[in-house]
Amino acid sequence: MFNINYDWEFNSIDIYNYRIPGPYDSYFNFIRESHSSMNGDILESGVFRGRTLIATALLLKELGSNKIVYGYDSFKGFPPTYDEKDHLDSFQKLFDLNMITKTHLDSVERNITIKKNFSKSITNSSNISKSADFSDTSKELLVTKINFLGLDNIKLVEGKFSDTMIKGREPNKIFACMLDCDLYNSYLDTLNFVWPILNKGGLIQLDEYYSLKFPGARFACDEFFIDKKVNLFKSITSSTDQFERWSAIKLD
Repeated sequence: MFNINYDWEFNSIDIYNYRIPGPYDSYFNFIRESHSSMNGDILESGVFRGRTLIATALLLKELGSNKIVYGYDSFKGFPPTYDEKDHLDSFQKLFDLNMITKTHLDSVERNITIKKNFSKSITNSSNISKSADFSDTSKELLVTKINFLGLDNIKLVEGKFSDTMIKGREPNKIFACMLDCDLYNSYLDTLNFVWPILNKGGLIQLDEYYSLKFPGARFACDEFFIDKKVNLFKSITSSTDQFERWSAIKLD
């Protein structure tokens, strides 16, 4: 196994450095604290280039854990069509419904203004992120990184979530989930698959719950959790990140 010692090495391979303060402190601390006391593996929905997926696998190796990280992605970028809740004007709807603050709405509008000023294309869900439609990846790229690092605790599941997230398939139980798939339907597909196999007390990192870019994720979460026993909370980090990070703990 190739040992990574310095921050520049994490950056060179494009891996999140979980050893220094950052926006995912709460998520990685939960894994550190719970991996030995909770059954199940870890699931990541929306892998892209493996930045947090591989970081999670590395941490598990450091902890001496035999748990597996399952990474779900089409490795082809966003789907060709979007739900109307993914449209950027849905942020105004979120504000009208008292689901986000005026400060957050102002930040969304500032982000759109900045993006439009430096982009010739029309700003929408497929290009509002610096990674555009997330098509600049492949399963082969992930396999290359995994093999280089000598990791044997990652299982990649390629395909549309509606095709791959099916009851009865692995994993049978998880204790943590990184939900980072941006769009309304992708969030709902993941939540419907993950919730029944998530341990009581398990954690879901909701990466876009308070996003500046993807309003559909917030709609999906609030719709899904409305009849669930769950603790939604703002993740505490020492990072001045671009937007709030939230997590969910399963209570039942």
